[in-house]
Amino acid sequence: MTMLKTLGLATATSLITIAIAQTALAGAITGWNQSNVVTVDADGASYIYDRAVPDAAAVTSGSVVFDLDETDSPGLKVVNGAPSSGSNGDVDNCIMASSAASCNSERQSGKRFKLNRTGHEAIDLVFNYDGSIISTTDNDGLYRVFQKYGNDTGGVLDKFTIQLGYGVGAGFEKSASGDGLRFVDFGAQPHNNQLSALFAAGLFGEVDEVHPLPGYFDNVNRSGYQLELVGEDDIRSLGMFGAYEALFGNLLSYSTVPNGYFYDSDGNPDTDAVLVAHWDASSGKWIQNRSLVDGVVGVIADGNGGTQYDSLEALEAALLLSSGAGLCATAAPGTPCLAGVDSIEDLAKFNLTYFIDPTQLGDVSQFTLRFVVNEVPEPAAWAMIGLGLVGLAGLSRRRKR
Repeated sequence: MTMLKTLGLATATSLITIAIAQTALAGAITGWNQSNVVTVDADGASYIYDRAVPDAAAVTSGSVVFDLDETDSPGLKVVNGAPSSGSNGDVDNCIMASSAASCNSERQSGKRFKLNRTGHEAIDLVFNYDGSIISTTDNDGLYRVFQKYGNDTGGVLDKFTIQLGYGVGAGFEKSASGDGLRFVDFGAQPHNNQLSALFAAGLFGEVDEVHPLPGYFDNVNRSGYQLELVGEDDIRSLGMFGAYEALFGNLLSYSTVPNGYFYDSDGNPDTDAVLVAHWDASSGKWIQNRSLVDGVVGVIADGNGGTQYDSLEALEAALLLSSGAGLCATAAPGTPCLAGVDSIEDLAKFNLTYFIDPTQLGDVSQFTLRFVVNEVPEPAAWAMIGLGLVGLAGLSRRRKR
């Protein structure tokens, strides 16, 4: 799929960088409008409100979060005229994290912006649009959205809807059919790179080019949400597929995900460690799904089928004996080591991918991408979910969200 024309007109808000090439494209998204956003670099978050700020009555239900070590403030950017990577998956334009990566950078290069839901009201991302930009090169004008969607509400979340429209908060008006703004319909069964909501491949799914181990909780099949494009302007989740729902129920919050035990395979605290075991509250056991023998990680089982231990101390003793590694607290820098206990944050977020087509929008200066919670059930039987309330004896290593 080929998707971009280069630009000769560069329009940007004062708080966001927009990548623009040398010629022009027809009707372009020119940046993230932050009139309803407050960015606090010290928090690593751009808080999204239900009205223009400052306003004492403004309410936030979500934020774009970022780590300044890997993503520039404010956490989100619009790219027009992206360089090609020469692959079949090239796109011309995208909405992505404000990292050093571009639309066609390799996987795991920091392309996805991270939207965390913190409340149950609508979250409105507003984008500036310039319909006067004239196309001069081969570009279909579509924008691929690279996003992570996380639950930071403290409770479980069920289905969700993504809508296109205009305005924010109580002033939001949904986009009408035929008004020139739409999500892209690639057919009844679009590929994962076109319309998808998937949990991390490291937790669910087969080995691929960037994951040398199969998924920790499911060795074969991915987990995620079934999505349906309703009309032009609504993407709706229809429920989950895969092992996630059977193991954990609805989408967990960062504060309620189970704990895991991690192995730092490269001795670098700034990279993600490898999950080798997890706490299962339903059985009251630590379960080791991955073997660790002389520094080599292998597969024992998935789900809750691994080796069980009655305590964290018993698990850690077994890992110290088999791994050939010590604890990170006493290991030399750059030495593989046992990182200890931390929350399995990827169980509270998933990757969202979809396309927006604004090419026929015309004389409109802004539009809104809205995220709605369809249903917020009561957090049923948290004790069954494994809230990670087991004592954090041992070592903890912060993992990146």
